[in-house]
Amino acid sequence: MNDFGVYAYCGFDLPAEERFKKIKAAGFEKVAVWCHSDFNTNSGISEYEQFKFLREQSLGVSYAHCPIKYAPYLANKYYGAKEAVKTHKIYVKSAKEQGVSICVAHLPEVNAAVIDNVGEIAEFAEAQGVKLAFENLTGKAPFDELFRAVKNAYFCYDTCHALMFGDDSGEMAERYMDRLVATHLSDGDGVKDCHFMPGKGRYRFDSLAEKLKKGGYKGDFVLEAFQSSEYSDISEFLSEGKARLEEIFG
Repeated sequence: MNDFGVYAYCGFDLPAEERFKKIKAAGFEKVAVWCHSDFNTNSGISEYEQFKFLREQSLGVSYAHCPIKYAPYLANKYYGAKEAVKTHKIYVKSAKEQGVSICVAHLPEVNAAVIDNVGEIAEFAEAQGVKLAFENLTGKAPFDELFRAVKNAYFCYDTCHALMFGDDSGEMAERYMDRLVATHLSDGDGVKDCHFMPGKGRYRFDSLAEKLKKGGYKGDFVLEAFQSSEYSDISEFLSEGKARLEEIFG
């Protein structure tokens, strides 16, 4: 059975403890935890504090997102690469210690150095019992070369990013179904990285739902929409988000 999750911050400047209570009240089963230094999680609390609040609310963790500032260095053979690989390994190990089975990461465009560096991190993650999944940021088929070369690398499908590159119906999810372990679900205009509420843009979620069902997707459905002007109350935002995910994927 697929669980419904939501991005830990979602754009509302509330103390994390209060935010997680609201997430639980809206009926979500899981939360996607981000490295606190990447994006504002209000007060900059650490991942360990986030895990503490989640346990208090009996919420699970869909995945932990690795720090994104190191991603560009994975494209280098020497400069910054060693530190980037080391940091990803530390984050994977920390996630494992917290009982998290999936880590999501960003990548630059794939080249030979990326394949070598990712291969090392993915091998380490597999030994830890963690699946290392990469989020689509460019193109309609960004990971063909990587997935051919690295058998223990996985995929996180972001609908808003896919829409920016012409995939409005889950083509990329279908292409990489055998590696798909996580989702980022939001809508957009096809031009900018909007992260609208599903149904507020151009993405065809009904088609995605059909492809995921046909492909036997077993992972979570994670809402990664952000607060917009029409949502002043986090409870309203979360309730609508949960209802939309259930309507589409339930």
